[in-house]
Amino acid sequence: MKTAILSGERYFGVEITPEGKLMVAERGHGRPLRTGEFDGAQSLREHIERESAHPHVCIKACGAAGLSLAAALIPMPGMEVTLVSPKVLVSASGAAHPAEQAQQLARLAERLF
Repeated sequence: MKTAILSGERYFGVEITPEGKLMVAERGHGRPLRTGEFDGAQSLREHIERESAHPHVCIKACGAAGLSLAAALIPMPGMEVTLVSPKVLVSASGAAHPAEQAQQLARLAERLF
């Protein structure tokens, strides 16, 4: 039996930086938990497996990189992945920082699921 405190649903927003790194924001229990950078799909998979039995991930659709990341995550048990158009992300300054966009994607994942 899954308990919300130990292995509750987590919501991840993933922005792929121009350098090819993964900027990831994580939410749970209606609040931000952490934001950090991962070197690739494998390190992100390992993190998600440790943190959530039923993860929800929103990835900014950015061509082949976004599709490759989604394909790497989908086989995980309990995984739900959504590719999101970059047009849904808003920035007050016009040029959002990758961490800001990852946080927006994590909030969107929380609302979608």
